[in-house]
Amino acid sequence: MLSCQDVATRASALIDGELGTWQTLQMRLHLAMCKGCHRFIGQMQTTRDLTESLPAADAQDEDNEDRISAILSQLYEEKPDSG
Repeated sequence: MLSCQDVATRASALIDGELGTWQTLQMRLHLAMCKGCHRFIGQMQTTRDLTESLPAADAQDEDNEDRISAILSQLYEEKPDSG
């Protein structure tokens, strides 16, 4: 079985669908048994989804701070999985 360190190392590959069938199965088995890793992967997915939903912005864009604040607000509003 994978360790939490293994899951952390492969988290991005899992989220991006880059793992093979066997590796994905091992990851999902670990996530089914480990609440901490399950939450970690969920937080990574949320972060990725939020950042992908934002339009590309120039470095000089005045709205960057507002966009960052909106992302952080959404992250803080999410409640951790209770089960």
